[in-house]
Amino acid sequence: MPDNAAVIAALVVFVPAFLGLYAVLGTPVGAALVAVGAAVLAGIAGQAVSQRMRRSRLARAVAEANGRVAALATQVSHPATRASLLHACDTVPRLLARTEEIDPAALPSTLHKLSGYLGSVESVLRRYLEIQEYPASYRDADRLLANSRRTLTGFESFAGHAAEQIGEANLESFFRDLAHLELMNPPRLPPSEEL
Repeated sequence: MPDNAAVIAALVVFVPAFLGLYAVLGTPVGAALVAVGAAVLAGIAGQAVSQRMRRSRLARAVAEANGRVAALATQVSHPATRASLLHACDTVPRLLARTEEIDPAALPSTLHKLSGYLGSVESVLRRYLEIQEYPASYRDADRLLANSRRTLTGFESFAGHAAEQIGEANLESFFRDLAHLELMNPPRLPPSEEL
């Protein structure tokens, strides 16, 4: 189903094209046929532009959320948890770059997944920092912090697993290309003793 940008682009093209062609041709049927064709092409172009803009906005939102998580992670006093979160935040841009390079069609779904995941990480991390700062305000703060650390370090696993999946997809093409090269470049024959 076309979105608003596609419909608006089609209408913006259809109306002036129809009126201009009708003035030149003098026949409403011919003018309408040509104007409809132009409007359909404009609608398709508008749809493509709209999709690129949505993907760009989502990529910016993911990058901003990742930056916020990284900034919050620097405040975590537990060294292993802080290092895990920062490593995961470093993995996200590489994951997105690799996805765009290897499977651009998968980038929107990857961005959506990361957006939701980063939002949850950020929310939990904000509460974690609050508990860390004011442990007396929470019953069993040590247990809450320990459970939160275990969950938050899962972000590193999530990002790493996603990066591995993209890497494995890339390795499939690597091994295919390697096999192709081996077929195209047979091993050299040993040098002949007769020269």
